[in-house]
Amino acid sequence: MNETKKKVSILLDKKINETVRILADFVQYPSLAGYEKEAQEFIAKEMKLASLDVDLWEPTIEDTYINPTFLTTVDIFSGSPNVVGTFKGTGGGKSMILNGHVDVVPVNDSDWDKSPWSGAYEDGRIYGRGASDMKGGLVSHLMAIKAIAESGIKLKGDVYLQSVIGEETGGIGTLSAISRGYCADGAIISEPTDLVICPVSMGAMWFRIFVKGRAAHAGTSEFGVNAISKMCLVIGALNEFNDFRSKNTRHPLYKNILNPFNINVGAVRGGSFPTSVPDEIYIEGRMAISPDEEVEEARTALENAVMEAATNDEWLVTMPPQVEWYGFCLSPGGISLEHPLVNTVKSNCLSLGLSETVISGTPWGTDAGALIKYANTPTIVFGPGPGSTAHQANEYIDVQKVIEASKVIACTLLDWCDYEKL
Repeated sequence: MNETKKKVSILLDKKINETVRILADFVQYPSLAGYEKEAQEFIAKEMKLASLDVDLWEPTIEDTYINPTFLTTVDIFSGSPNVVGTFKGTGGGKSMILNGHVDVVPVNDSDWDKSPWSGAYEDGRIYGRGASDMKGGLVSHLMAIKAIAESGIKLKGDVYLQSVIGEETGGIGTLSAISRGYCADGAIISEPTDLVICPVSMGAMWFRIFVKGRAAHAGTSEFGVNAISKMCLVIGALNEFNDFRSKNTRHPLYKNILNPFNINVGAVRGGSFPTSVPDEIYIEGRMAISPDEEVEEARTALENAVMEAATNDEWLVTMPPQVEWYGFCLSPGGISLEHPLVNTVKSNCLSLGLSETVISGTPWGTDAGALIKYANTPTIVFGPGPGSTAHQANEYIDVQKVIEASKVIACTLLDWCDYEKL
């Protein structure tokens, strides 16, 4: 490690109290979907204090038109701004996007030992919804830039620190940033990978399947068609298709996961009365997509599996199931393991003495696919949070991991963007 990187790393160690203060305050803003404004104003203020040029705007549904497979549960984003802070370079270097989402998933307060919005700092950990997923990652980005700036180092390439909305509900924020013109020579998304380097990211999308029956009294059920019974045939076909995918849809960076690109039926809705034969039912589920698949390809495969099941039932032939894709779709994507961005992050992990440098695929969907496909920006996912606490009660992040991620990101910026030698 050269002297410039040592200087920045030493400064980041000294900034632990500042890191704790910013992250603890950040977590205290309950930035649920539709309520991100105060958290975004907070991080925008911190960006300005770091002398970044801040761009704050509200996405619109038109911003998503660059992605024909985009789906969301809402289409109005007033009061939910995006924030991008630009750390301007002197010119001649490669640019970098540091991307993270500010929105968090809902909580059940009764499951928590203390308030989900406490931002409590105990035994080296900060607790609260979003601490791991992924405000800790956003703070690691900010601290990396602050350490470079306060060390008097002038990067040659531009850095764009993005705090986006809507990742948990389909990715509107990152698509809006792309539509606004933000692209770069590389990007790092600091989702909670526990310092694992992820050059590939799976996709994920939601589906509904409707099955019609015929209503009747339970005492004369022969005059009806039980929609629940017919849906069982569809669910059976989905289970068989899931087994097929587990054997045939593989990727080398997911070799240690039994069925990474699985199909999960998460909700069953239908029927109205115990003494009535139900005439309609629908299920809702999630389908994961391999980095090697296209969204349309995966959708067609599931639809074909459902329609094939229908051909083996006399009723379903005449009243075929209806498949609907709704609410959520994050694109898959990936870059080569030999890409310079992967090698740069890996070499800095090693030079900083991280005990183990692991390369894997993400176990969930991220905004990486959007940056790769629609911004033509090579992207990896790498962040400090433990994924095991994301979306759970008593979510936390180890502050030392935030510092370590900040060091890796800062050193990567020095290599990637280049800097004026003193």
